[in-house]
Amino acid sequence: MRFGGTRFAAALGALVVIAGLVAAVAWYGTGGRGQIVATPSMGTAAPVGTLVLTRPAAGVGIGDVVTYRPPVANHPLTVTHRVVAVAPDGSFRTRGDINGAEDPWTVRPADLVGRAVFVGPGLGWLVKALPLLVSGVLLLWWVTRLWVPRRWGVPLRVLGFSGLIAAATTVLRPFVGVVTLATTTDGAGSHVTLVSTGLLPIRVTAATGGHLDLVDGQVGVLTTQVPQGEKGTVITSGVHMPVWLWVVMVAFWLTPMLYGLVAAWRHPLVDETGAAGPDEPPTAPLLLPVTAPIERYRAPLVGTSVVAGLVVALTLVIASTTASFTARVTNSANTAASAPYFTCAAASTDGSADFQVWPLDDAPVTNGSTARDLSDSRTRTGTYTGGFTTTGTKPCPRDTPARAVTLAPTAQVPSYVTPTAALSTPARNTFSIAVWFRTTTTTGGRLLGFSPARTGASLATDRHLYMTDTGRIVFGVQPTLSAPVTVSGARAYNDGVWHLAVATLSPAGMTLSVDGAQVAANQGVTSGSLQLLGGYWRAGWDTLAGWPSRPATDYWTGSLAYASVYTDALSTARIAALYTAGT
Repeated sequence: MRFGGTRFAAALGALVVIAGLVAAVAWYGTGGRGQIVATPSMGTAAPVGTLVLTRPAAGVGIGDVVTYRPPVANHPLTVTHRVVAVAPDGSFRTRGDINGAEDPWTVRPADLVGRAVFVGPGLGWLVKALPLLVSGVLLLWWVTRLWVPRRWGVPLRVLGFSGLIAAATTVLRPFVGVVTLATTTDGAGSHVTLVSTGLLPIRVTAATGGHLDLVDGQVGVLTTQVPQGEKGTVITSGVHMPVWLWVVMVAFWLTPMLYGLVAAWRHPLVDETGAAGPDEPPTAPLLLPVTAPIERYRAPLVGTSVVAGLVVALTLVIASTTASFTARVTNSANTAASAPYFTCAAASTDGSADFQVWPLDDAPVTNGSTARDLSDSRTRTGTYTGGFTTTGTKPCPRDTPARAVTLAPTAQVPSYVTPTAALSTPARNTFSIAVWFRTTTTTGGRLLGFSPARTGASLATDRHLYMTDTGRIVFGVQPTLSAPVTVSGARAYNDGVWHLAVATLSPAGMTLSVDGAQVAANQGVTSGSLQLLGGYWRAGWDTLAGWPSRPATDYWTGSLAYASVYTDALSTARIAALYTAGT
């Protein structure tokens, strides 16, 4: 018996399907699970249509993406969100990356389905389409094989396959989608916060002017000017792709035509009586009797039916998981909102308490160049001193420009940023300092703090954040000249990843938060040194002599962004919002 190309392809396809099914059974048998993200609150980390594979985990850490069953009676779905806090008993809190608040429950270890080990954006759409595509292709193949004249087989397969793709696209709508999260209006215009839920890049346009480009899972704000007296504007969205992606999409949609051309080249047409073409051996009549093919193809029919059934069954056990929106609800207005800030610039400068905000995204950066200030006053600019470079990445993907400074100090010439003007009032005892940082250093360094001297090493320093040689973040104040007091977390952060450190001092004590979650506090310390009658909030370097766990170098080696000072103690919600805006 001749084993032709068609049979070889069929056999190979069957082996691939069977191997996939065996792997899936083994995965599920060892506790692995698969979920498809159905809602957009995980942003670009796991957009709608993402396939998430999880494995059982004995414990979770801050930053892990997990799937769990909400501890609510008869809740029908699982939730896939990021861990933002872990308690000593193993319970944890979660939040969607673009949500404005944590999920409204504490998750117990028993509720955990698993920790994500694979996150495949877009693959969930393919899994959802498998039942329709596989069943449809097999049915189409056998119908055209058994009861359709050969000369019509290829054209009907081309049409049928095209119809299957069109049907799957119509039902699932995977390519273009957009969801409105919030709408606000101020003196600058109307601001519509949107998130893309489709695979393809889109452009959202307002009829009254303004447009916004988004990719899958991205959040953005469209600003438009609605004429006075008008109740609103019309917003439309459409595909907005680069040329190379258009080429890929056109090639995909031409697949049925290419199949038809190849099939026509390999199988010359025959007439209705069964007579072969000039290069084809004699064949049986084209319109086969019903009884003959049933006997001839009974085994293949059974086999393909089983394969189709298994594929459908496998797809059905991959459940949908929500990355659902959680929001703060204001009862007086009866409104809910998603994350309050979508850029670090907006999060850092909202409110009169912002005193000094350096985004540290200036370019070019040279010794003596200016660090711009985004605070309300816009007058507390800084001066770059020492060696710096710029990096093409920053912790805030929605901010522009997309760069941050990297300090390149030496023992002889430390690198730091210092204000151009000093404070004429004593250092405050109610304040917050915040800074994004990224490093792999093992020699620590000072991130941000208060210094009596504008340049060079101060005789004493106070109210500052610094990193130890082991990568721990420390917040310290000195209530008396002889007794520095510090708080620190246990984890190391010199892992080459962007992190946000926020420290507060107030009558409620001192706190230290990293990546939006509090890691340490001391309620008994409410003031710093009273000897610093004036000075400068400097970033990157000053002396740490006499401070606990003093690092090998007092200067910082690594990248910094959004070094900010506030005249109040930021709330836990505001600190979480600062972190969410940069992720």
